Amino acid sequence: MTLQIPPNSLDLEPPLLLADDPAIVTAAQAAVMGMAGVAPQRIASGREALRHLFAGGGTRRQLVCQPSAAGSSWPALLAAARDPFGQSGIVVVLEDGMPITGIDSVRPHAADLAAALRGQGHAHPAAPPLTDAADLASGLLRGEITVRYQPILRIADHRPVLLEGLARWHRTSTMPVGPDCFVPLAESSGQSRALTEAVADAAFREMAAAPARLGASVTLNLPLALLLERDVLCWLRRLMARHGFPASALVLELTETTPVRDRSALRRALRRLASAGVPVLIDDMGLEDDRAALMELPFAGIKLDRHLVAAMPTSRRARAEVSRLVGRAHLWRMTVTAEGVSDARLWRAVAAAGADHVQGYAVSRPLAAAALPGWAWAWRSRSPMGGVSPRRIAAG
Repeated sequence: MTLQIPPNSLDLEPPLLLADDPAIVTAAQAAVMGMAGVAPQRIASGREALRHLFAGGGTRRQLVCQPSAAGSSWPALLAAARDPFGQSGIVVVLEDGMPITGIDSVRPHAADLAAALRGQGHAHPAAPPLTDAADLASGLLRGEITVRYQPILRIADHRPVLLEGLARWHRTSTMPVGPDCFVPLAESSGQSRALTEAVADAAFREMAAAPARLGASVTLNLPLALLLERDVLCWLRRLMARHGFPASALVLELTETTPVRDRSALRRALRRLASAGVPVLIDDMGLEDDRAALMELPFAGIKLDRHLVAAMPTSRRARAEVSRLVGRAHLWRMTVTAEGVSDARLWRAVAAAGADHVQGYAVSRPLAAAALPGWAWAWRSRSPMGGVSPRRIAAG
């Protein structure tokens, strides 16, 4: 049997350069040569830039970009450059002294460009877990909760089937905050409902149109307490109706934070949601997870934890556990999504184990809504199957 695998990105590749102004080209070449001793890789179009930046792979490419040279691809590149969570690696060059709203532009001077490129190479310090519930409440009131979307592909044809909506907190006063820092605070302070509604409202607004969500469904994470609430469908429907989001495009994921103590109540909740056309997945199924018994309930699918997936190439135990989970899920007519698929080796492992879908850096990092069309074009352009240019790798 042969499996089609996206190739790995190359490490230590020189920055890309998209520019046609001779002064910008000269400054960028001098900046990169002075830093790395190699010339930047010239590219001819914004679409070529999209192919390099958005078509999967865990290694980030840096891009020095003259906006006017990007053509029709500029909106997608701008969305990526503006995203404080995306780490796009895009350095935008200031043209004609005109600043660009929402982004820092760099003067076309070698020293300025070199400083910007070096600055992107420094990791920002991780934000500590937050403990002030009032701070989170204020952020919710100010509308600071945003959503990033990570595409999930069907292995059979490399096409997007789901977009996982991931909460981010874009604070106005300090650095952006990832979910590991504020979701536990929301749960411990009784703000899970408010946080989930904020995420759902943003996702339904941004993803209401089928082209915006690439024709895929959107998945949202729900903690157990919210999933069990009898009015969960009421407020979900209210938010969907507000933005014209179709209920048929919604999928929920049960998070792993709370153990299930009343399986009968969960079964009833799943049936209510299923009767309304809203499937539910079990998120982050790990090695010897005691939640495996939940697979007897009417879930639509499971997602394999990224740590379990990462262990597969070197751990016979992990491979056996994945095979067991996949077999059991398929017996119950559930789909299996492998999370954390960051390279060809992991793609091959989960495909050989029978997983249905893949999610991870080999497909895409989480993206702002405005960047999704650029990612989709880049992904489709690399292969007639709608994925990256495939390498055929024999699997035993």
